[in-house]
Amino acid sequence: MSNILVTGGSGFIGSHIIETLKAANHKVFNIDKIKSDFGDSYENIDINNSQQIENYLKKNNIEYVYHIAAIANARRSLENVHETMINNVAGTASILNACANSNVKKVILASTVWVYNAADKTDGKKVNDNIILDEKSKILPECGGHFYTTSKLCSEFICQDFKSLKNLNFTILRYGIPYGPRMWPGLVLRSFTENALSNKPIIINGDGSAKRRFIHIKDLAKGHLLALDSKADNQIYNLEGDKDVTIKELANLVSLNIDGVKVEYVIDKSRTGELKTDSIEISNKKIKHELGWSIDVSIEDGVKTYIDWFKNKN
Repeated sequence: MSNILVTGGSGFIGSHIIETLKAANHKVFNIDKIKSDFGDSYENIDINNSQQIENYLKKNNIEYVYHIAAIANARRSLENVHETMINNVAGTASILNACANSNVKKVILASTVWVYNAADKTDGKKVNDNIILDEKSKILPECGGHFYTTSKLCSEFICQDFKSLKNLNFTILRYGIPYGPRMWPGLVLRSFTENALSNKPIIINGDGSAKRRFIHIKDLAKGHLLALDSKADNQIYNLEGDKDVTIKELANLVSLNIDGVKVEYVIDKSRTGELKTDSIEISNKKIKHELGWSIDVSIEDGVKTYIDWFKNKN
């Protein structure tokens, strides 16, 4: 059993990580601006208050830190660049600095497959008309294309610096698109479900052909537990789904579980700069091979159980 801190442990992803860690008999501490019962202990601490975090880590003998707290809404990042950089970049530096001063064994950082917006697409292997990108893909600084992407790349680079300069171990987990219970309103499946249950049309941006590889929150959280292994020290892993699902196909899955679903297609100019996966495939082979990770929840089962959960919640 280890003493573990989760930043942002009251949110969608952080709360599920806490549940998974507790089920594995770890003692879990949660710092967040939003009060919750997730974790064995909760504190309202600003991630940018590095000295207060350092004191907290030392007082509770924290061995591992999962840094999940961040501005995760890409459209919010477009609207407030300064807020995004303060939380996602300066906040990461603050957490890492406190950890380096507190004998923390490792920091596990929440990142995103959006960083592959900045990947050199000419460097990847081509399979079935798709360019395969993985953790060794070259990153081109001029190609990020979004403030959210850049903020996450900066966070990853800071982890690398703290390892080389302060000998602080890290594991970086690049998320695909998570879904499941407690997902926040900006995520597509929740939006589709809310509209469908309210007899409003599902709104699809574009023609619905855009592909995504969704990952259920249980599978995502399981990857975080595996990241505690020393084999994951100073490694980057893609926590990405296995199956391409178009947005239109996702809407069809919702319609299988909710009667009378209507669909409208629009062009949303606020979605500029988002990761386009039409001609790329982000590999998850590394974490499967090195840590034994697997995807257990199919998109069909995941959508059904989410809609059932949402109905019971409301």
